[in-house]
Amino acid sequence: MEKSELRLLIEEEIEKLLEISENYIAKDIGLHEMEKGILKQLLNLGLVLLEYIIKRKLTQLNNYRIELGAYKKTGTKSRNYLSLFGKLKIVRPSYWSKEKGQFFKLDEILKLPRDNYWSYNIQKMVGTNSTETDFRESIRLLNDLLDLGLSGKGSQRNVDRLGCHVEEFYDLTSYQCEEEGEHFMCSFDGKGVPKIKPALSIRGNPKERLSRGEKRGIKQMATVSVIASFTAKQSKQRGFESILLGLMGQEEPMYSLKKEEGLSIKSSKPIKQTDNKMYKNIHRRGFLADQEKAIEYGILELKARMKDSKSRFVVPIDAGIGLEKKVLSCIKKHQLKSKFAGIVLDIVHVSEYVWEAGTAIFGEHSKFRRTWVRNTLEMLLKGNVGKIIEELKLHRDKTNLTKNKKKQLDTTITYFTNHQHKMNYDWFLKKGYPISSSIVESTCKHLIKDRMEQSGMRWSSQGAQDMMDLRAVKINGDINELMDFVIKKDRKVCITKIAA
Repeated sequence: MEKSELRLLIEEEIEKLLEISENYIAKDIGLHEMEKGILKQLLNLGLVLLEYIIKRKLTQLNNYRIELGAYKKTGTKSRNYLSLFGKLKIVRPSYWSKEKGQFFKLDEILKLPRDNYWSYNIQKMVGTNSTETDFRESIRLLNDLLDLGLSGKGSQRNVDRLGCHVEEFYDLTSYQCEEEGEHFMCSFDGKGVPKIKPALSIRGNPKERLSRGEKRGIKQMATVSVIASFTAKQSKQRGFESILLGLMGQEEPMYSLKKEEGLSIKSSKPIKQTDNKMYKNIHRRGFLADQEKAIEYGILELKARMKDSKSRFVVPIDAGIGLEKKVLSCIKKHQLKSKFAGIVLDIVHVSEYVWEAGTAIFGEHSKFRRTWVRNTLEMLLKGNVGKIIEELKLHRDKTNLTKNKKKQLDTTITYFTNHQHKMNYDWFLKKGYPISSSIVESTCKHLIKDRMEQSGMRWSSQGAQDMMDLRAVKINGDINELMDFVIKKDRKVCITKIAA
């Protein structure tokens, strides 16, 4: 009887399809319009099938056992459900238990979302889209294709809902890789996130217009954590020439040093950075205003992944204030000193100081500057940091330099002296370890800047964290696993099917 009813429903919808098709044949209409009409009718067919399946499932509730103590039926209640085919209204019996409160047996059987009427398929697609583009744009394609009536606000709420599960998801999900490298790296860097600034007020009213030069937004620092493995023997093949070629790809430094350091040379030409092909199973996360948490997360992930007793790890970073101390403290806390191979000062940042020193000594347009920079970088790669510091001091003290140029040299001398213990590049290269933190810097751009610094964007603290979390899941390739986790979290009671 049921199959006959289903067949009749399908035949009715197919008749409508045939009628639409005949109508298109008779009329002068574009093929693109035909596509829309046929798709709409196919969606109607899908909706009819879903309604029929739900109706049948309602008759089978007694075939499922609730793994729970005492509970009772308390009537019926309706809920809206937005499927890929359109909106449904589902009326189903409700139950109550002292342990779980109100629950719905049908919701558990069909794994319907709790506190959200969007299908998990829609949640996933819109969530993925919203990590790449603004909320209004993230729903445009689905609305154009399926006419679902989604909104930008709904997309934002969807990110908040999915994002709040990410931390627990990664805390409870063991990192399993089919193939890891022999060695590991963990790197950290900061990136500012534009925040919503509380509106200024005059006599209790929000200030509608800003004064000249006044900015409504502020930035809050987020710390990005990147963990990956690599095979040292592959990176050993890198020679000085290939590294120098990367560093010398452009004459100018990637960006000028800060003005407060007394340096003013600027350039828009980027240095060609080392690519990240040597790394495997790259895992990324971002944490707003919590550098310690980002470091702790990275070190713990590293510890969980280093299964082999022979595995070692390095930490390539820039010279951020306090970063080295916090990293070393975390390594000590988690008893990883025996596996720790050292902190590596990013060679790209170092090369910027070399360029600035070369400019101070020879002048920006001197034909000798480039040769001197190349020779100095080669000496650095061979571990001769001390000799370079002494040479820079000689140039500062024995040549007729202006006060500003001597200040430039002092900045480079101080930088090299303070960080000399992290510049053992000859040893790191011999071991096959990375000497650049470009992987975390590119992650800062990809994870945060590309999405969260688009024109006019401002974020609340929670909204920023939710977006960083969901974007990290997407970039890490874990979106399917996250959705499985969310579906399981939404289950209120355990239900099993009774054997026939």
